[in-house]
Amino acid sequence: MTDKKTTGVVGAVVAITLMLAGCLIGLPLFLMGGAASASPCGPVPVSVPSPGGKGTTKWDESQVANAAIIVAVGQEMKVPARGLVIALATAMQESTLNNINYGDRDSVGLFQQRPSQGWGTVAQLTDPRYAAGKFYSSLLKVDGWEDMRLTDAAQAVQNSGTPEAYQKWEKDANALAATILKVGSIDELGGGAPGAPCGPGAFEPVPVGPGGWVQPVRAGVVAPWGQDRGDHRHAGVDLGAGKKTPIRAAAAGVVSTSKCNAPEWHGCDTDGYPGLGGCGWYVDVRHAGNIATRYCHMIQQPFVRVGQKVAAGEVLGLSGSSGNSSGPHLHYEVHRGVAPGRSLTFGNSVDPVAFMAGVGAPLGG
Repeated sequence: MTDKKTTGVVGAVVAITLMLAGCLIGLPLFLMGGAASASPCGPVPVSVPSPGGKGTTKWDESQVANAAIIVAVGQEMKVPARGLVIALATAMQESTLNNINYGDRDSVGLFQQRPSQGWGTVAQLTDPRYAAGKFYSSLLKVDGWEDMRLTDAAQAVQNSGTPEAYQKWEKDANALAATILKVGSIDELGGGAPGAPCGPGAFEPVPVGPGGWVQPVRAGVVAPWGQDRGDHRHAGVDLGAGKKTPIRAAAAGVVSTSKCNAPEWHGCDTDGYPGLGGCGWYVDVRHAGNIATRYCHMIQQPFVRVGQKVAAGEVLGLSGSSGNSSGPHLHYEVHRGVAPGRSLTFGNSVDPVAFMAGVGAPLGG
């Protein structure tokens, strides 16, 4: 492969910076010091590590930035961790992680994809996000790719004249993927050799507020507590969190409810709509002092189970629009004077805005 300087370095760095800034939207101001856990094989924060550290000794700043884009696109597409490793190894072989505008015949970009073979235009294929997306789309169509040797899976997509060449990059790709995802080993996420267990992901640990409370999401109030909804009063506030924002336990406690609340014929795995009824996927947490909090409209089954102890700031699930919902947001409730076994109702709810301000973790974007 060539060692000529990459093109589009600034574009790659800007793109990954913007992407990572977007990933940070919705994280609370007051977060807990202990690590919080995500769902098995769930999304994991992507970082742009400095060259020269663990997993990055062979790569310069632009190459690491390109690798982070490849990993981030895979995360967005919900590609299993093994696929992230295959993609990195492929780009290592094809372009040494350089976004080049030349190659064999009309090949260009990180994956040396060819416009003449229907991969896209030159402009598209020299956009790292587009190129990575095209690679993953093709990989996911390969039957049994997760159980193949890395080089066989890559070759099934690339149709290279040197089909064994990708295998030599597996160790480097494993190390770089783990560094970008901030895990000790890619095996923790099921990204290593076929058959590796799928371990838990991890959201960033975050400091707790002075009163032991944390914003469940960092987002503005879009509907207030007590609002007249015709057939009921609004027992919480709606916080305008985007889809898949991590929802965190507002304080330490024990999970008392973790389930779907929507008509059985609709369920919670499909977005709801106004008038459907129900909280969607939701979690209740009981805290000290007979205080309880509720978190509604998650996009998928919560990460926590009934009876589980959670820390302030621990991720309970991801925001969505399940149940009686007009769009992605978090419906958040606070209840006082609720002894064990007592139901959460509007009558024992309090205004979360005033309550959270009083405990040192004010709501807001």
